[in-house]
Amino acid sequence: MALVSLAELRSYMDISLTNRQQDAAELVLEGLQSELEAYLGRPIEVGTFNEEYTYANIDTGIPMDSFFNNANPFSSSFYGSPVDRTTYLEPPQTVYFRNSPVVTVTEVIYKPLSGTPRTLVEETDYIVRRFGIDVFRAYANDTVEVTYTAGLDGANTPVFKLMILRAATREMQNMHDDVVGVKDLETRNVAPLQTGFLDSELRALKSFKRHRIA
Repeated sequence: MALVSLAELRSYMDISLTNRQQDAAELVLEGLQSELEAYLGRPIEVGTFNEEYTYANIDTGIPMDSFFNNANPFSSSFYGSPVDRTTYLEPPQTVYFRNSPVVTVTEVIYKPLSGTPRTLVEETDYIVRRFGIDVFRAYANDTVEVTYTAGLDGANTPVFKLMILRAATREMQNMHDDVVGVKDLETRNVAPLQTGFLDSELRALKSFKRHRIA
């Protein structure tokens, strides 16, 4: 579902649309939202995603002179009995989701290379972060299947609707001029408007863009 509705576009432009024009307007609105999400690197609206990740084989252990000591015994879904307090824990492996910010993590299923899958327990086997999850006791080349919700709260961020409406208005005006010109069998003395988002509009949304460190 597009963030901006046809009713909102008609109100913004103060026009009425034929059935064919409405079909074209829906394509424009959906395309502009997709273009904006590609620029931001994240969904504008919160949605549900199901993805599978493989733990990296980083082969990086803890140096002999640096370690994390487990000060208290604890129980884990991986073990039937509490782990002794003298156990040294490796840093958790981070799984970065393809969409962010993460709102909720519904389910994490651990799939080892050998053995049966099991459902991991939040705050015991993993911790939810804004960008993904930190997984404890993760082994290289094993996989996890994650179901989660993520995305920006576009419906309550008016600037997204405003930018899409501005770009959609230009698109609709260009289509109208082209159609009238074809029907009249002569070109109209109208300069075409720039399509897509203007640089100034994208700069206004730069603070919402997802940045990745290589």
